[in-house]
Amino acid sequence: MVALPVRAAAVAPAITAAHPRLILDSATLSDMRAHAAANTAEWQLLKSTCDSFIGGTVNYPSESGYPNLPNLGSGYQGESYLPALLSEGMCYQVLKSSNSTAAAPYGAKAVDILMKMSAPYTGSGSQGQNPCTDNGYGIRFFGVGYGLGYDWVYELLNSSQRTQVYTAANAWLTAWEDPSPSACANFEYVHPHSNYFAGYFHAKAAIALATYGENSSAAAQWEDWYGNQFSQRVQPYFALHLSGGGWPEGYGNYAPLAILNMSLPAREVKTATGVDLVHAAAPYSFPLESADYAMHFTWPSRAYFDDRDTNHASGTANPPVGTTPVGMYEQLFGALNYWGSPRVGVFHQYLNEVSAATSGYNAAAPWLLFLQFYPSAPTVEVGTMPRSYLAKGLGAVAARSNWTTGASWMSFRAAAYVNNPAQGEEGFDQGSLALVRGNVPLLVNTFGWMAHEPNGSADENLLYSDLFGSFNNTLYLGNRQMYNVFYVRNMSGSTVVDRFGQAAYTTEDNNVRTKVSAFEDGGDYVYVQSTNLEDMYRKFSAGPGLAAWSRQIVYLRPNRFVVYDRTTSGSASYDQYMAWHFPANPVAGVAAAGQKRLDVSYNGQYAGAMTTLLPANTTITTVPLYPSSSTTKVWQVQVRPSTT
Repeated sequence: MVALPVRAAAVAPAITAAHPRLILDSATLSDMRAHAAANTAEWQLLKSTCDSFIGGTVNYPSESGYPNLPNLGSGYQGESYLPALLSEGMCYQVLKSSNSTAAAPYGAKAVDILMKMSAPYTGSGSQGQNPCTDNGYGIRFFGVGYGLGYDWVYELLNSSQRTQVYTAANAWLTAWEDPSPSACANFEYVHPHSNYFAGYFHAKAAIALATYGENSSAAAQWEDWYGNQFSQRVQPYFALHLSGGGWPEGYGNYAPLAILNMSLPAREVKTATGVDLVHAAAPYSFPLESADYAMHFTWPSRAYFDDRDTNHASGTANPPVGTTPVGMYEQLFGALNYWGSPRVGVFHQYLNEVSAATSGYNAAAPWLLFLQFYPSAPTVEVGTMPRSYLAKGLGAVAARSNWTTGASWMSFRAAAYVNNPAQGEEGFDQGSLALVRGNVPLLVNTFGWMAHEPNGSADENLLYSDLFGSFNNTLYLGNRQMYNVFYVRNMSGSTVVDRFGQAAYTTEDNNVRTKVSAFEDGGDYVYVQSTNLEDMYRKFSAGPGLAAWSRQIVYLRPNRFVVYDRTTSGSASYDQYMAWHFPANPVAGVAAAGQKRLDVSYNGQYAGAMTTLLPANTTITTVPLYPSSSTTKVWQVQVRPSTT
């Protein structure tokens, strides 16, 4: 359990709005109805989605999850139910005041979906969904759907149907909050950061706010969400560890939905109670700062996102894993507009550029796109943005030469572990640097790069062996060797004695001091200093493997990066090296006496060079990483001093 400073109990505000009270307030519905009357492209897309299910059958969770249209199944643990439900409910709400006849089939379909989703689960063989499947993963779809669906078609539900929905919702929350160690979601519930917890966080808010007044459990649920889950856990944790935005579970898979689930509840609280959590005395700034992070941590080309942390391969991804997810930018744009951010104009322009660079890859679901669509929002030139950014919570720094698509760009991170340690989706890369020019990488984040095609799925298995594999004295199992960081190995001849590399050490449980201790943008240069990086490293059987490591980076614009490390290993007998990872096999270049230079070209384009300066006369070893892969994608360069 994460221990945070205890605050005075916060009293939950009164729920004052009539249904629909979640998101679809009168101002939002008025805008939506105007867009529908204008027959905008976003409305056409939403309406065609709603139409696609009319006349079909909705399967129970126990039945086929992937029937052909116009039929609907659950998909992966409810993944198909939720967007269909919200699309149908939104079409109903938009049309019901102007054309009740046209609205009726959409409302009826939303009710049908909601009833199938909330079918009781009474054990094996029942029609409903087991809340404990995959440690409660499905709460992000089932739980959120119970709340928003109940609210958006409230007047179409009879008494027994309402009872069925909130009874199922209560069962999911009860399963999630069971404190016993063997409970299905125990390890997810005890920590306020993971894609699992984000689904629970949103589901509980939506269920409590939507069913308040009929559900006898809703009052206690609302008090707990506001006074405990939000005020005691999420707001202080995010203020400390996610100040400046970011999501340390990978932007190729988990981040977009998790950010949405950690952002929409603030809007739902505002429409249901009138209370603004984003601009409060203790502000919840994450929904807005997530947009800042998204702009600064996209590659200059706009086509690829900083691919740290977990990025799951699909095996046939096109575009490749790591391609910038446009739908996330669309949802963030809507959040900036809703909360009145002054950055909405520049983000609008950036969204347009990202969409063009990726051909709209992974756009938002039609209901979300229609909700977040603001055609009258201004656009502001992206070049007016600062050229560097520090997300203080994650210790994440991004800097670039300019805002053109061919710019030079760096990303860096140094902080304690933030993700739920039991979740294990955050990378073990504190102190790691990545470098890109345009869309051509020089220093890569190996996990994201390996998950690319070709052979992404097979390569991902190798990566997980490196991260979590059973230790058996082989090179790649469990030692987390894929990062641009310092490594110390306790060796007995050619055999590794102890696991090495970094671990999931947190501020709260391990007193980690790792941080970005200095950051300055002087125009012609950017200076970054990180200290106490040694706190993130595993201990050896004989004591600390790494006694001290600080890293300083001076970025001399436009395209020179100086990295200065001070390290102390736990023993002079340990093998020690600095690791750098490249997307192609580097070749030796010409360097001054005592120095070594490697030149890197990728896909026929010159990416850049690495030159070792100090200590003099280093030894360089190039290792094709994960050689059992069918195609080598990453080459690790190990730089060792001439003496120990």
